[in-house]
Amino acid sequence: MALINLTSAIILILLGMRYLRKGLDRLFGNQLVDWLQSTAQNRYKAFLAGIVAGVISPSSSAIAMLSVQMLNQTALTAGRMLAVLLGANIGLTVAVQLITFDLQDFAGIFIVIGGIGFLFLNRTLFRGTGQIFLGLGFIFFAMSTISYAGRLAAGNQDLRVLFSVIDHYPWLVFVSAALLALVLQSSTACIGLGIGLAKGGLVSGITLVPWVLGANLGIGLTTMIAGWASIEGRRLALASILLKSFFALLILIGGSSLASYLMTVLPGGIDRHAANLNTLFNVVIGICALPILGLISRGLTFLIPSQTLEEQDEPGVFLDPLLLQTPSLALSQAAREELRMLDHLKLMLRTVWTMRTKSDRQAKIKDWHDRIAAMQAALKEYVSQIGDENLSETDIDWRFNLLDYSQELAIVATLIKRDLADASFETARSSQELKPEDQAELESILNRTLERMQKATVLLMTQDVNMAHRFIQEKEEISNRYRAIRRRHLESLAPGQKLDTCFFDLLNCFRRINTHLTAVAYAIVRSADGNTGTHNVGADPDESSLTGDDAWLHQKTLSAALSA
Repeated sequence: MALINLTSAIILILLGMRYLRKGLDRLFGNQLVDWLQSTAQNRYKAFLAGIVAGVISPSSSAIAMLSVQMLNQTALTAGRMLAVLLGANIGLTVAVQLITFDLQDFAGIFIVIGGIGFLFLNRTLFRGTGQIFLGLGFIFFAMSTISYAGRLAAGNQDLRVLFSVIDHYPWLVFVSAALLALVLQSSTACIGLGIGLAKGGLVSGITLVPWVLGANLGIGLTTMIAGWASIEGRRLALASILLKSFFALLILIGGSSLASYLMTVLPGGIDRHAANLNTLFNVVIGICALPILGLISRGLTFLIPSQTLEEQDEPGVFLDPLLLQTPSLALSQAAREELRMLDHLKLMLRTVWTMRTKSDRQAKIKDWHDRIAAMQAALKEYVSQIGDENLSETDIDWRFNLLDYSQELAIVATLIKRDLADASFETARSSQELKPEDQAELESILNRTLERMQKATVLLMTQDVNMAHRFIQEKEEISNRYRAIRRRHLESLAPGQKLDTCFFDLLNCFRRINTHLTAVAYAIVRSADGNTGTHNVGADPDESSLTGDDAWLHQKTLSAALSA
């Protein structure tokens, strides 16, 4: 019977944490990330902001994913982000403190209020708040179930003997609690489980010490899984694991006498002892680590060296399946993976241009093309799994824009492989050398295309409407420049003289690449204007595929850009 109750409690905890994450995501979305990013330039402000984030998002898995998202979405380093995480770990302890106030007696009220808000109200604020109340209600109900199961189990002599034996193996309890926190994806739930068993008389205060320490280590393991795809994510997770392990080992090496002292010197009953130990442990780590963040950052760089882009062969580096539980975070990760596609396109373009006369160019270019194609396929599959339930209308539109733009980037890769590579090779082996002014023209448009790929990267992350207008204007300037050069060459031809088609093939390839790069700008402007219709946002006004709707959009954005 006790085992059935414990299993039910764990299911309730998992369900509660899920509703809690969903509600927080519905209420805050990326706003919390933006606010934390604005404070992260100062370590002390970042630390305080992290405390606030941990209080309003009492889920270690949500904090881990939030930290990794900020690393991937911004230029922050793991050392700087560590200040936010240290503060968030303190904020997370508030949820454990709430558990000790016997709020489980009001679990039914939380569930009823949450159910009304989530199921019967339409406003995002009420639905998100309802999900949070539902999550808290399920967690408090789980705590009540655990306490009841603990009292039942305490009457079983065999179980009492088993747990009395466990008291003599604190290292086993420490490792087991860390793995349990990892499985539950919540240190709060893990510690709450221990408190419930302790109040039922099954777990002693001495055993609760390694239990609390192990649950805190579980946060670091969760961060490692969430951030494994990126170098900075691994560094952040390693810093968290090393710091928590170091301070936990100091306590565990002290033995049962130190554990007994900690559980008696702290005020309150056994549940308050565990909650206060959890808070004190994280406060001490934060205070000790904050002044030496620079040294920690250098140490992380030494332990985990940076990778070059060419070493990142696998597709879907940032597409963490765990983040699909939090749609707004998953959407940001999809955007980050799309940035990686742009980085690969830049290297592919440089490869084509520098290997025009080399025999192994085709294999190298094909390799880059295959990488980008695999990334686009992985991105398409990942984005299709992001649900609409907790996304705003703007985010839903952006999800489709990301999906469409990944297709545009795949087309750019095909243009580079199929058309630009062939045209550049034909030009290189042609007996007729390019005129110096034509060669300079090609070098200029190559550099401008690489520069626009970098601007597209910024556009993807900022979604800045004014920058999108300027980006569209630049595309029009490139098209006008192409037409002017073509006219000038035609007018300069002597009677019977042939036109150098290789030069114009190269120019036209660059023009078409820039056309597809501009798709993201059209999408941003379209979303800002509230036009969510489906049309070919990447089309060039000279191409016959342009629809009337596109033509109107192009003229509107171009006029706005020219008047800016």
